[in-house]
Amino acid sequence: MARRSDSSLFRARAVRLPWATLAARQRALLRRLDHLEAGTHAAFDDRRLQLRYMDIHLSWACGPGLGVPRSAFTVWTRRPKDAPKRTKAFVSSDRIPLVLWGPVEAGCVQVTCRPVDPGQPVAVLLFRTGDDPDHVVAAGSLQPPSADPLTIVVRTSGATYAKVVNGTDIRVSIDPLERIVDDDGWKELEYVGLPVDQPLAGFEYDTSDQGPVDRLMPPVDAAVHRLLRGGPPLGWAPVTESGRAAPPWQAPDPKLLVEEVRRDLFPELPALYDPGVREYQQFAVTSPRAVDPPQQDGRTSSLGTTADTGPWPMLMLPALSDPFLNLATGFGASYTMEKMDDLQVAVGRCDFLVTAKYSRLAPPERGGGEFAAYAPAPEPHLLVPTPTGLTSERAGLVGPVVPDAPWRESVRLSWDRVPKAAATSPVTESALARFDLMTAGPAVSLLPRRDAGGDRPLLVTPDGPEGEAGNNRIALVDGGQEIPIGSGGRHLGYAVAVSDLHGLWSPWQDVAWNGDEPAPQPTRLISVALDTRWTGSSSCPGTLKAEVAVEWEERTPTQVDLVAIYFPMASPTATPPAGLSPDAVTPPGCFRRDLGFTFAGDTPVPSGCTVRPLSADGTETAVPGPAQGDGGRRYAVVADVPTLDFSGTGRWGVQVWTRRQLLVGASPTPWAPGEPHPARTSAASPVPVVPLPPPPLPGVPLGSTLDAQGCSHVRVAWSLPGGADVRTCIVWEVNETSLRQRAGLAPKAPDSTVPGQRLVDLRSAYDAMTPTQRRAAFRRFQEVDGAVRTYDATLPKGSTDIHLFVVTTMTKSGVESPWPDSGTPHEHLQAVMAPRLRRPSPPLARPSVALDGTVTIRLYAASDIAVQRFRLHRTTSEEAARDVSTMGPAFADVVVTTVPSPADVDPVLGQPVWSATWTGTLPARWDPWLLRSVAVPVDTVPAKAERGLPSAASDVVAVTVPPGAPELEPLTADVWGGDHRGVVVRSATSAPPRVLPAGVHRLDGSAGADEVAAVALPDVALTALTTPPPAAATTPTFEQGARVAGRTPLALWFTRPVAGDPVDVRVRLVDPLGRELTRDLTVPGWVEPPPDVTVSLVDVFAIAGRGVHVGIRTDASARRRPPYVFEVVASQRLVGPVVLPDGPVRFPRGAGGGAGGGGGLRGGFRRGLPFPVGPFPPAGADPDRDVPVRRDPVGLRRGPEERRDRRRAQPAPPWSRRSAPVRGLHPPHRCPVHLGHRRQPRGTAGHGDGDHVRSRGG
Repeated sequence: MARRSDSSLFRARAVRLPWATLAARQRALLRRLDHLEAGTHAAFDDRRLQLRYMDIHLSWACGPGLGVPRSAFTVWTRRPKDAPKRTKAFVSSDRIPLVLWGPVEAGCVQVTCRPVDPGQPVAVLLFRTGDDPDHVVAAGSLQPPSADPLTIVVRTSGATYAKVVNGTDIRVSIDPLERIVDDDGWKELEYVGLPVDQPLAGFEYDTSDQGPVDRLMPPVDAAVHRLLRGGPPLGWAPVTESGRAAPPWQAPDPKLLVEEVRRDLFPELPALYDPGVREYQQFAVTSPRAVDPPQQDGRTSSLGTTADTGPWPMLMLPALSDPFLNLATGFGASYTMEKMDDLQVAVGRCDFLVTAKYSRLAPPERGGGEFAAYAPAPEPHLLVPTPTGLTSERAGLVGPVVPDAPWRESVRLSWDRVPKAAATSPVTESALARFDLMTAGPAVSLLPRRDAGGDRPLLVTPDGPEGEAGNNRIALVDGGQEIPIGSGGRHLGYAVAVSDLHGLWSPWQDVAWNGDEPAPQPTRLISVALDTRWTGSSSCPGTLKAEVAVEWEERTPTQVDLVAIYFPMASPTATPPAGLSPDAVTPPGCFRRDLGFTFAGDTPVPSGCTVRPLSADGTETAVPGPAQGDGGRRYAVVADVPTLDFSGTGRWGVQVWTRRQLLVGASPTPWAPGEPHPARTSAASPVPVVPLPPPPLPGVPLGSTLDAQGCSHVRVAWSLPGGADVRTCIVWEVNETSLRQRAGLAPKAPDSTVPGQRLVDLRSAYDAMTPTQRRAAFRRFQEVDGAVRTYDATLPKGSTDIHLFVVTTMTKSGVESPWPDSGTPHEHLQAVMAPRLRRPSPPLARPSVALDGTVTIRLYAASDIAVQRFRLHRTTSEEAARDVSTMGPAFADVVVTTVPSPADVDPVLGQPVWSATWTGTLPARWDPWLLRSVAVPVDTVPAKAERGLPSAASDVVAVTVPPGAPELEPLTADVWGGDHRGVVVRSATSAPPRVLPAGVHRLDGSAGADEVAAVALPDVALTALTTPPPAAATTPTFEQGARVAGRTPLALWFTRPVAGDPVDVRVRLVDPLGRELTRDLTVPGWVEPPPDVTVSLVDVFAIAGRGVHVGIRTDASARRRPPYVFEVVASQRLVGPVVLPDGPVRFPRGAGGGAGGGGGLRGGFRRGLPFPVGPFPPAGADPDRDVPVRRDPVGLRRGPEERRDRRRAQPAPPWSRRSAPVRGLHPPHRCPVHLGHRRQPRGTAGHGDGDHVRSRGG
C-alpha cells in the first residue's frame, strides 16, 4: 500500500546540534566575566560534549485531524538525493513574485531565475499556508556573481508555493513529496513510541519492543535509551545579560523522568486510546473533573470548581515543547552522524522519514492507511532568538493577612513573541530567574523542580488569543512575594531565557523591578462642623465637631492627632490665608488648637477633646474594637472653642488636619486631607441684626395705582448695618381697623377725617401699647432673602385702610432680631394707603392756522384735582385716531401755568376749568392732521391720599397745513426707435398721484409744435417707463412710474418729424391750489457716432507707366452693410507754380459704396505722400510694416508717431529718406474709397480684423 503524505497533518523536522560548539560559546562568555566566583555555575562535561558533537535531533508531530497512532512510529533513512522536474507554475506580477505550482506538495524545490539587482542576494521562501514570515517552512538564498541566471535548490518537509526575492524570469522544478516518501531507498532505522510495557484495560496500544531495529528492547528501556543518547547535555547560558551568575542548569535523570511520565501522564491517556475512539476523534475527547476551589489566606471559595483537561493536549503539549519529554513520550529521537560510543545510533548524512499506521482515517476517507512525514538532511542549529521588549510591571498587590503583616506583590514579566523563521525552530519553553539588585549575589531560579531532577521550564504561550491584544506578547508572573515592612521596597532584577524543542537556549535578557509597599492609609475626616451661640455680646463660645475614620486592618494605630486652625472670613466663599498648614507658623489673625487621642488596646484615650467610638455606619455609639466594623473604625471628636470674636468679622472658618502614629511601618502618616479637597467649615455670626428705623415721611404714603386685578402695591424698604450677616428678612403687617380695635379705638374713623389725621391717631395709639401688644397686633406677612432690601406688598382689593409694616431679620446662624421698638416705637413703622384716584374730564381742543402756516391750539379741561399739563397727539390715519393709545407718543406737552379763578367754573360739572395754549408748526402735507389731547393732573395730594390719573382723550379735531409750491425735477431726454426720431423726456415730482381733499395735480406741456392737453396726475397711465406707448408715434403722451422714496417718475413720449432736427419741450405741473411750475428743455438733433476702427499705411511704391501703389491696412470689416468709407489724400512735390484743382480728386468707388451703399459711415484720414515717390523701398524692406496714421475728425485713430504732436511735420518712412527732398509745392490729392466691396473687391482685402486694402491711383 502506498504511503500517504500531508504535511498539514503529519510532519517532521531534523536538526544537527554541535553541542561542543555551543559549550565553547558559554566558556567564552565566562572568560569575559571573571568576577564570578567559582562554583556558581555547573562544570562542563568535556568528554560527553565531544561524544555529542555530531548529534541529530529528529522530532515529529501529528495534527488533530489525523490523531496519534496506536503503535510505535517507524523511523527510516536514505542517502540524500533530489530529482526535481520542471513543472508548470503560475508567477504573479508582484514586486516579490508569488510562485504557485498547484496543490502538489513538494519536498524539493529548484528555482532558476535572473537577479533583478545583481548586487543583492536572491532568496527563495517556501510556504505551506499563509504568506507572512511566520509561515515560512524553508528558505534558501544565494549572492549572484553576475546578472546571469542562477539556480537555488531548497529542501523541505512539504511546501505548496514559494516567493522569490530579487528574481525575475522564474522557472520552477519540484520533487513531489509523495514520490519522495514512496522511494524504494528508504531503510528502517528505529521504532519509537510511548513507554508502555504491558497492556492496560481500555488502553489500546501496541506494547511490542521498540528501539533501533538491530537491537530492540522493551518500550520503557527504549525511552530511557533515547534520553541517554539524545537528552541535551547543555542548558541555558551560565551568565545573565547584566553579568549575574545564572541558576545552575541540570538535566533530569532519564529513568526517573520516564517513571514520572508513566506515573503522571499515563493516567490521563486511557480515554485517548479507548478502542471505541477513532484516531481522528482523539482531539475532541474531554475529561472534566472536580478540582479544589480557589483559596487565599486560609479561606476557600464555597463555589464548586471543575476543570476540563482533555487527554489530547495533555499528551501533545509536553511532547512538542520539552526536549526531554519529546524523547520520553516517543515523538522524537536522537542520532549521530558518526558513532562515538555504544549508546549512539550513527546515520551519517541522510534524509529521514517517519511513518505511522492508522486503522481508520477521517471521512470522506475510508479504511486505514500509512502516513509518512519527510525530514530533509539536517543542517546545523546554533541559534535561538533572544527575547526582546522585556518589561516588568506589577500584576497584583495583596494586603496583609493579619494587621501589621507585610504586603505581598506579584510581578508580571512580558516580552515580544519570538516570530517564527525558517532558520530557527519555534520557541516552546522559557526560564525565569530573579536576583537582588542591592547585592552581587547570583540569580535564583523561579522554575518548579522536576521529580526527576533539574528545573521544569515553563511553556511559552501568547498572552491573548489570536487576533486580539496580547497575542504578540509572552508573559510570566512572579507571584505572592512579601515586601518587607519599612524596607523601602523590593529592588530586584529578573532574567528570562527561551528555548526550542531541541533544547537550545537563547541568551538571558534582564529587566529591573522596583516595588514598594503602599503607604499607610491616612486617617479620614468624614465630617467637620463648627457651632457657635450668642451670649449677649460679639464674643461667642463655639464647639468643633469632627468625625474621623481610622484604618485597623493593615496597620495598628497607637495615636491619632488633629490640628484645627481658625481664621476670619470676609464672605462664605472666602478662602483661608495663604500658608495655612499644620507644619507651618499660624498666620496673623488666626489661632490654632491641637487635640487628639491615643489607644489603650482598642479604647481611645482623648487629649484636649472628648472621643466617642461609633458603629460602622456612624449612627450609634459602639464598644471600642471589632464591634466598630471590619474596615476603618469611626470616632466622634468634640472640642470646645472658648471664644470666637465676631466684632470684626461676620464669619469664622476652620480647617482641620489629622494623622496617626502606627505600631509598625512608616510613622506618622502624612497630614490629611490636603489640597485639592481640604476639610473646611465655617460658622456665621450668631449676633442678631436690628433694622434701622425708617425716616419719617410727610403725609400718608400712597400705594401704586390699581393693577389689572384692582389691587394696589406697596414698596416696603429697609436698610441694615454694613456687613450684616443676614440670611432672611421678615416683613410684618397690620391694617388700620385691626390696630384701632387692639388699641381700644373705634373700628372706623369718621368719614370727614382726612387720612393724615387718621395716621396721627394710629401712631399715638401704637406708642401707648405695651411691647407684647405691639408684636401681637402684627401678622407675619412675608419672608425674603437677606440680600433683599425692598419688598413689593399687595394690598387687599378695595381696601381704604392705612396699612402699617415692620421688618425684622434672621441671621445665617438662625438668630432672629428683637421687635423694633427702641426710642419712639412708631418711628419703626412704615405706613401706606391705597390711593384715592381722581381723573379730569375729557379736554376740549380748538385749533387755528395762520397765513404763514403757524398753528395755534387752545386747550380746556374741567377737574377737581389740579391739572398739571396737556399732552397733544397727532396722526393722519383715521384708524389710528380712533384711540389715543394708537396715535403714538405726544408731540407736545403744554404746561398749565395759571390757576383758574373762582369764576372759571364749568356750568354743568361745577368744577374749575384749567386752560393752556400751544403755538407752533406742523409738517406741511395735503392730508389733514387729526389731533387729540389728554389732561394730566398732579401725581398725588398726600394730605387727602389722592392720586391723579390722566383724563380720557378729547374728541378728534382736524387741521390742514398745505405744502409749498409744486416741485418738478429738471427735464432729461433720450432717443428711442431705430430711426432715432423717437424722444422720451423724463422728470420726477413729489406731488402725490392721487385725489387729495383739496383736489388733484395736473400736467400739460408741448413738444415742438404739438401741444399736450392738461391731464390729472392720477389719470396718467402707470407703466414701467421702459417702452414707448403706441400713441407716442403720433401724439405726445404722458406716463408715470411706480412711486419710490416719496417721488413719482414721469415720462413724455413723442416722435419728431426729422431725427436730426432739434425739438423744444415744455412740461408744466399745477397743484390743487392753482400754483404751477414749468420746466423747459431743447432736445438736440441726432448725430451718428464715429466708427471705432483703425487704419494704417502698409507701403507706397511707383509702378512705371501706371502710377503709384498705396497699401493700407484696417480692421474695418468688409462684410458690414452699409459699408465703411475712407478717403486717401496725397500730395505731389512740384517745382514751380502749379495749378491746383478746385476740389478733391475722386477715385471710382467700389461696388456698393457711396451713397448707393446705404449711407455707410464715412471715415477719413490724411497721409502726406511726396510725389514722385522715391527712391522706392529696397528689396529687403518689410512692406507690411505699419506706418503711423493720425485720427481724423470723425474718430479714426492716429498712429503712434503722429499722436505726439499734430503740428510737427510727419516723418517719411525710413526707406523713403535716402534721396534728398524735392523742393516745391505739395498739392493734396483726395481719393475716397469704400470698404463695402463685393465678393471680389478691386485690389486685395482680407476678412475680419486686420483686413488689408490695396488701392492704386495714377
